[in-house]
Amino acid sequence: MKEFCDKRARDSSAKHIDFSRFIVSEKYKLVFCPLPKVSCTVWKNLLADLEGVHIEKDVHHEIRNKLNSLQQYSEKERRNILKTYTKFMFVREPFERLLSAYRDCFEGWYKRGDAFWKRYRQRVREYLVKNGGLSIAVDVDNTTFEEFATYVVLTWRNGEKLQIHWRQMHDSCHPCQIKFDYVGHYESLSEDAELFLRKANLQEKVQFPQWRPTSTNSLMHKYYSNLTLLRIAQLQNIYNDDMEMFGYTYPGPLQPVINKLINHKL
Repeated sequence: MKEFCDKRARDSSAKHIDFSRFIVSEKYKLVFCPLPKVSCTVWKNLLADLEGVHIEKDVHHEIRNKLNSLQQYSEKERRNILKTYTKFMFVREPFERLLSAYRDCFEGWYKRGDAFWKRYRQRVREYLVKNGGLSIAVDVDNTTFEEFATYVVLTWRNGEKLQIHWRQMHDSCHPCQIKFDYVGHYESLSEDAELFLRKANLQEKVQFPQWRPTSTNSLMHKYYSNLTLLRIAQLQNIYNDDMEMFGYTYPGPLQPVINKLINHKL
């Protein structure tokens, strides 16, 4: 990761970072950058347990008022925290994370009934009609993965910040500016989580729950086979920095899909 940041010579300024997303535990001197669809719910609950905070229902909403964010501190205090606290994050293979975000936000039972996401999905369809020239009904909540991928590409091409659930991981946690002490991977989550808790001397305080990996990886072929090679290449361009920075390779889990599309084209 250091080699990547040095090679790209990225701006080291932290002025553009959204510090409200970073969770701070003063008690255990921790800073965590949560990434949606990368076990962030589990880690938020663990941090709440460490801080002695009772979560009644929705950890994502409740911790906003019950746990500290890095935004709450002065610039001087933030610099000291980032210099002295243990900073950690977890990452995931970008194409798998993108599909997981789609299935959660567009097909998942919870967000299907959520008012915010209902409005958001309608705005997606309106955007596709206005900016993508698609002939689809804006008041029908049935956006396909192909349409979603088109929406991601269009918003990125238009210079808009991607929604946090599928925003590039480096653009959410800024590892070139925030020098993380630990970067774990979703693909080896149980092992990496246990290692982190041990290194941070927290293994006696909390226990990482037994992890059951989602079935997203097994569904990659089903969903991505509906995309064109061009669309996949465009998505790869969007998430290329994440792949290079965090040690993922392209096409990775999409290799069978790429092979099928190429053979079909031939």
